[in-house]
Amino acid sequence: MSVILSSTSKNAPLLIYNGLSYTVDRRSDKKILWKCEHARKFKCRARLHTDLNNIFIQTVGDHENHTGDPRSGPIRQYYDRLRRESQQNQTILHNILTQTNIGVQDEVRVQLTSNHHLKRNIRRWRQETNAAP
Repeated sequence: MSVILSSTSKNAPLLIYNGLSYTVDRRSDKKILWKCEHARKFKCRARLHTDLNNIFIQTVGDHENHTGDPRSGPIRQYYDRLRRESQQNQTILHNILTQTNIGVQDEVRVQLTSNHHLKRNIRRWRQETNAAP
């Protein structure tokens, strides 16, 4: 399976590999060390190494306390695309949802929240970007 890059809700880099999510742990001159997203919650010790271009090198340890979800990558990509569209286009919320839903697989669409909640997220994202410092 391939490496998918995304971002967290606080715009930190997030790497998805085999349905498991990783956040940046350390950076060196030659590679990036990623830790499991659930390192604190489940005390997961799994790590992943990539080079500076985010090309997979190796995994270290196992995910003993939890399992991965193969749909987590496409769901995160959907939310990233929705956030990008909402910040670029100031059109009606329904039009943004319709545009973003084009080409989304049915198994991903089933996992999403209702349109009401997605529209609320768009309003919140727009308010965050337009807020005065």
